[in-house]
Amino acid sequence: MLIDARHLSKSIGSKTLFTDLSLHIENGEKVALIGRNGEGKSTILNILGSQDQDYLGDISRQKGLVTVLTSQEHLDQGSSTPLSYILASVPHYFEYQQIITGYEQGSHTDLDRFSEALEYFSTHGYYQVEDRILATLADFQIPTELATGPFSTLSGGEKRFVELVRMMYARADLLLIDEPTNHMDYIGKARFISWLDSLHEGVLVVTHDRDVLSHVTRIIELKDGQIYSFPGNYEAYLKQNALNTTSSVVLYQNQLRRLADAKKKVDWGLQMRAKSKAWKIRYDHWKRDYDKIKAETVKPSFWIDQDSVGDLGKNVTDSYHQFKEKNVQIKTLEGKERHTQLLKVKGLSLGYDSPLFAKMSFTVNTGNRTFIKGRNGAGKSTLVRGIIAQYQDETPASTTYEGEIKLAKTLRIGEYTQELDSAYLTLTLEQAVHHAYEQLDMGIEDMTLKKTLSQYLFDPSVDGKLRMTSLSGGQKARFQLIRMFANNPNLLILDEPTNHLDLPSIEELENALLTYQGGIIYISHDTHFIDKLAGEVITL
Repeated sequence: MLIDARHLSKSIGSKTLFTDLSLHIENGEKVALIGRNGEGKSTILNILGSQDQDYLGDISRQKGLVTVLTSQEHLDQGSSTPLSYILASVPHYFEYQQIITGYEQGSHTDLDRFSEALEYFSTHGYYQVEDRILATLADFQIPTELATGPFSTLSGGEKRFVELVRMMYARADLLLIDEPTNHMDYIGKARFISWLDSLHEGVLVVTHDRDVLSHVTRIIELKDGQIYSFPGNYEAYLKQNALNTTSSVVLYQNQLRRLADAKKKVDWGLQMRAKSKAWKIRYDHWKRDYDKIKAETVKPSFWIDQDSVGDLGKNVTDSYHQFKEKNVQIKTLEGKERHTQLLKVKGLSLGYDSPLFAKMSFTVNTGNRTFIKGRNGAGKSTLVRGIIAQYQDETPASTTYEGEIKLAKTLRIGEYTQELDSAYLTLTLEQAVHHAYEQLDMGIEDMTLKKTLSQYLFDPSVDGKLRMTSLSGGQKARFQLIRMFANNPNLLILDEPTNHLDLPSIEELENALLTYQGGIIYISHDTHFIDKLAGEVITL
């Protein structure tokens, strides 16, 4: 066993994430950790990776275990380069490099340590490791000039590639990977999955990417502060989850019946207890029974994927819909608009020093779905940024070499971006919502704001006061949805909208978009999401 965690408990402020939680990872296992946003999945990774020491419980590790943990955010890299960032995770690289350099320059005179460093460098191929890393990064479309330049210049997808390469060279026994495919293009994701399949090391990956979940050997779900284990991949999880959840629904329904029966006795006893001592004794007995049943009747979190729900009987389906877990309530376009053409791109060539693509033409009408497909760097984001800039009457960062973008006068765009604007990160959630509405020259009353936060699964009284920087990736994604639908848009532009969302929220988003009456332009590398939305494919 690589790692065995027992009786873990973790609280953040007044919020308890989990109590008395236990999990283990065996050598060679590929385990996925799933769960609702904000439940503590990334916290578990940080605890297992020794980045978070503020918890209760015990963790046993295999002797000499080497663990490496990925990062979702890269806000503290300063002036470091992607190459130096990766090399920092190569065991003893900088330590022995410093010994070798110091000895050769005369600042260190310990011959034994110098000899040890030389032997380690030679045995592990460290003399060529920088060249090998640069070559691997080049395979992932990160050329040497980017690999040796400031980390901050990389796009979200490029940062994911750097994390993947860091994993490859870390020589770890246990890989703790957080949302690895967010921002990756379809070729990069295929390479990641191929690499995952080839691994013999242990892996714990936090992901809701259904393509990745199809390639793991076990799924563990963090739900209601506890861990539930499901052997097999995503398809096996869906079957087991539907069966387990159906049983839980029936059990909870029976508990509610017992509670209702016990309440009737208590109400009757309350009326009768003054008549005699015998009735007083009965009432006290019934009240104790009622209090015990009430304490035991705790509503679990219920979620069954939509396809599995369709296979349930009517009675079970009705009960499930009555008790199922609360999900985001996504606002969609109100009413049909007569204007059909929302946007027209004609013979467009965009780029910077030179065109990224040439002579692109397409039209988006009310009800159309348009899928922009291409590798990272092909110009997908450049295209949508050009549309947004023209909509906002701003000068785009890119150059228009030829062609044009025509927008309808009645156009209202709602945008979902890959990465949240840094201007929001210094604000509280409440302030961020106000700011989003102000950016649209709109206002939002406090009562409406609280209602909106609640619709998107935030606790208005608690979460509204939290800084955006303290929110999980999934919580930030739900804020993005609030921002996108604020102005009742008739055209949505979605750049990787399923990143960070949990499985129920992804399904809710898919359902909302399927019934949305406006036009949609989307960029995604989630094959399940693409299959659901479909539409015209524009390939760059």
